[in-house]
Amino acid sequence: MATSKLSSSTNVAGATAEKRARKKLDTIRQIEKQMQKSWASLKLFEADAPDDITNNSNTFLVTFPYPYMNGCLHLGHTFSLSKCEFAVGFQRLRGKHCLFPFGFHCTGMPIRAAADKLKREIEEYGFPPQFPIDTNQKDEDDKTSTPKHSENSKTDNKSKSKKVNAAFIIF
Repeated sequence: MATSKLSSSTNVAGATAEKRARKKLDTIRQIEKQMQKSWASLKLFEADAPDDITNNSNTFLVTFPYPYMNGCLHLGHTFSLSKCEFAVGFQRLRGKHCLFPFGFHCTGMPIRAAADKLKREIEEYGFPPQFPIDTNQKDEDDKTSTPKHSENSKTDNKSKSKKVNAAFIIF
């Protein structure tokens, strides 16, 4: 009897804490939307090029080695890019005219190889693609859908580790 009262009071306390956390999150999201609306109406992050370029000391330029398109973006890109973005924001707050061009590098042999692959696939399968139905694959799918072990068969212990060849481990 005592355990049921304890568990019910724990559930109530957990639900109350969850409601408070949700309320905080909703408040933060509401503030975020208000600020973004304010920034958009003030065009705070938009800048026009100056009419005259006589004062070069009032400009700031940041470049970033743009990501190559044959790979995925990763945390290293974010780390490096955030430094550039913070520097531009700081200099803009100091009143400088800032330029922060950004793009993706879409030239070179890896891009050419990817374009050739797409061209071959479009020629082979059409656009939009119409893939042929492989009858061998369909037969294999039917075979794998049946259970491999009967209910009475002994199951293997999957928790046992396998021996690893130490020559392939790189430190």
